[in-house]
Amino acid sequence: MGNINGYQLMADAYKKELNNTPEEYRAEIQAKITANEFLAGADDATTYALFDSAAFNYVVRGYVKKALENTGAEHEQITEVLQELNRLFSEVTAEQAESFYTNS
Repeated sequence: MGNINGYQLMADAYKKELNNTPEEYRAEIQAKITANEFLAGADDATTYALFDSAAFNYVVRGYVKKALENTGAEHEQITEVLQELNRLFSEVTAEQAESFYTNS
């Protein structure tokens, strides 16, 4: 069996689920298959380039904002963190950001 990674495993799992999925949800499952298959074949440089494209900035902001709200952060703190996040998006590459997390 070839080089299988987590993304390919997810794509394969979604493919199995697709047959049992009601028609109204099939497009959503197919989109997940497509995304995971793409990521399964993408090298690190491509993955970092996707993130550096800013395509996911609003998604990340949403997760961070919700996490801060869920942990009881005050409005001022949330605003300050989101402003800092905006600065980091402009000044730090995805690869650098990943290393901040993995090397901590």
